[in-house]
Amino acid sequence: MKHLFCLLLLCLALPTQAALSLIALDVGEGQALLLKQEDRGILIDTGHPGMARHVLDRLQNLGIKHLDYLILTHLHPDHAGGYFRLREAFPETPVLYSGHPLPKDVRPDLTRWVNEALLHDPHRRTIGAGKTFIWQGITLTFLWPEHFTGNNLNRHSLVLLLEAKGRQILVMGDADKKVEQALLMSKHLPSRIDVLVVGHHGAADASSPAFIDRIHPLQAIISVNRNNIRGYPSAEVIRRMENAGIKVLRTDLLGEIRIDF
Repeated sequence: MKHLFCLLLLCLALPTQAALSLIALDVGEGQALLLKQEDRGILIDTGHPGMARHVLDRLQNLGIKHLDYLILTHLHPDHAGGYFRLREAFPETPVLYSGHPLPKDVRPDLTRWVNEALLHDPHRRTIGAGKTFIWQGITLTFLWPEHFTGNNLNRHSLVLLLEAKGRQILVMGDADKKVEQALLMSKHLPSRIDVLVVGHHGAADASSPAFIDRIHPLQAIISVNRNNIRGYPSAEVIRRMENAGIKVLRTDLLGEIRIDF
């Protein structure tokens, strides 16, 4: 009995492993994803500038004291427009982005401003296909872009595969069907994933039948604003996923969405 009591005390003294979570913040028109473990986090995209205060408040309320990385999938304002406010709040945080070279007259202006700021940011790092690193037990693998072929920002959006505790989450940014086709041909995609963060907010130019059939996620997260002017998400895309038995989670209907690893 004495030995059993000592074993029980030992088990109680052992630290429990903190939960790993992916949180799709409710940023309306745009996307911001938080990888969280205890008080540390990685933010993937920032949402548009008008939501920067909300994102910072949520980071604080969620207990984030250390933002270890800020990853920008691409520089459209609804994904990277909060860069300046995030940079003020976390001046030492490394910023990872593709380094996609843009013309000087790129539109909208905010995209140009963020791009110019990044070129002078001492903590920026460029990253692309084939790069992998491990953070708090999560393996982050960058699948795209492999190279630059033009000025289309969506087509050069970072695509990330997150793997931890036997679960796989694929983050598509605003990648379109041509990117999906290239990923299918590259054979770097897993045969099945648990969660898909849907490309381009569920627009019809992404989430092709071949791509969905290949990865067949159990759940799909769509970051989108209610009654948006672009008609996202596409009814065809939603129907395709529901017919495949995929559970669709939308921020415009559910608000903030949390997936625990």
